[in-house]
Amino acid sequence: MGSVFKARWAVCLLAACMAACACLLGGCAAGEASGGVLKVGVRADVVGFSSYNEHTGKFYGAEVDIAEELARRLGYAGAEFTAVTPESREEMLQRGAVDCLIACYSVSDERSELFDFSPEYCTDSIILVAQDTSLIKGIDDLGGCTFGAMSGANTAPQLARHLAEVGFSDGKQLSASSDGCDAEYDTWHLMMYSSYQELSDALESGEVDVMACDGVIAKAYLNDERVILPGFSIDPQRYAVATQRGSALSGRVGDAVRGMVDDGTVAAIIDAWD
Repeated sequence: MGSVFKARWAVCLLAACMAACACLLGGCAAGEASGGVLKVGVRADVVGFSSYNEHTGKFYGAEVDIAEELARRLGYAGAEFTAVTPESREEMLQRGAVDCLIACYSVSDERSELFDFSPEYCTDSIILVAQDTSLIKGIDDLGGCTFGAMSGANTAPQLARHLAEVGFSDGKQLSASSDGCDAEYDTWHLMMYSSYQELSDALESGEVDVMACDGVIAKAYLNDERVILPGFSIDPQRYAVATQRGSALSGRVGDAVRGMVDDGTVAAIIDAWD
């Protein structure tokens, strides 16, 4: 019996060593092996999608629920949330401060060169918001006006391209401040802000004539004194989960998000927060 026990013990030890080596060489599925958490970068200021409640110390919204379901499907013990901004999110993902971004982060050719993206889980449009008292009714009334946008987002370059495509501008930047946040074009002026609250305040004070941002973000800052300009949109803004380019996590995240989209989970979460 002693020799049989020793043989079985040796087999078990060998199997454990092989599993450990496979985990180190192939990158064990984090969470499934360790019971750890999925570190997710989310927005703190997009009500309905991902916002932070100072009273509870928690994040709430559709993207928060999507992240928690994604973590569950990947085998993690849960999701750990970190607030990111359009200016900080890419650097935080690149250095590994977060495992992925689920932060109203839209896919673009430029971003796809830096990161891997899951299938899209939501589509949106860039829209323009004006104060009702401004008498701005459409793009024809915007000549010489100041557009406000969020720095670090891809709104400004898309806005410049779109205004050139529709013939409103020649698309050429005439001058810009050293930080690029104050730029002059032939028929319009651009100012960029570090937070959506600052952008909203600039619209309120008249520092900008219109606010350009994604529709889901604009919802948080609409009120009875503001209107969405009709006939203007830049489509589509495709929100997806971003991971480090070429990482072992990318494929697993892509498969899980595709499954969540296909089985209706994502639609149900977004509808619940709409």
